[in-house]
Amino acid sequence: MPKSRSDLPKSRSDLLPVDWPGACGAPGIQVIGAGMGRTGTKSLQAALDKLGYKTYHFPLPAHAETWAQYAEGRVGSDAVLEMVARDGFTATCDNPPADLYREQLRKYPEAKVVLTVRDSSAKWVSSWKVLMEFIALQERPFSLSYPTFIQWVPFMRAWKRMRGCIGTHLGLPEGALIRGWAQQPDPDAWLAAQYEAHNAHVKANVPAERLLVFNVKEGWAPLCAFLGKDVPAEPFPFVNESAELENAAKMMQRVSYAWLPALAVSVVLGRACFSRLATRWRR
Repeated sequence: MPKSRSDLPKSRSDLLPVDWPGACGAPGIQVIGAGMGRTGTKSLQAALDKLGYKTYHFPLPAHAETWAQYAEGRVGSDAVLEMVARDGFTATCDNPPADLYREQLRKYPEAKVVLTVRDSSAKWVSSWKVLMEFIALQERPFSLSYPTFIQWVPFMRAWKRMRGCIGTHLGLPEGALIRGWAQQPDPDAWLAAQYEAHNAHVKANVPAERLLVFNVKEGWAPLCAFLGKDVPAEPFPFVNESAELENAAKMMQRVSYAWLPALAVSVVLGRACFSRLATRWRR
């Protein structure tokens, strides 16, 4: 078994020209969102969808296991990229797809790259920590004090394994950006450094004519000009992901605590029904 992703042959597509258009007749990736999570990627997804793309923001549950295998070095990057293209997606954004921006550009050299950024690294750090709180809640194991069943769901376990690869393109240890940052002597400064390093990484590896550094606050104009699209009549879609995360966290907590009482009621009712049936049989 290969020891790391770099030891793997990418896939059969490495035998094809780099301008290969994609698997199964799919058009392939046309826009690569290279910005890290919490840089307005949900807004970018909504905007790209409005412009006619089909945007892949986060691994679908059906894709989770393949992404997890990529993170573990069991399959190469082409396995996940072909999967995304095969399902008709023409744009990507957010982690972990953003970590594979170079691999996407290698496979789709005509694609354009959008690097979403925040007003400052401090703004990004604050927002990233909100996401990390949500992930910690999602990945929390079952205990008597928190009787969650979330990590019993196969795709949720696969998502947890998958997250290990986020940040490894920067040379970070697996899982450091998701779970190891809090153990740093100065977590905020360390996170800010990774944000700046990622942005510098993208700028150094993407030809300037194929790159747009984009703050979603700028709205339609720079994005449409870069992609050669007409500006829609509708306002730019600003998505409040922090509010979505807060609502999702509340829902997870409610479900995690509510299922045991519901199970207990079901057991009691089941036993009562069985007792009545048994009484009838004895007669």
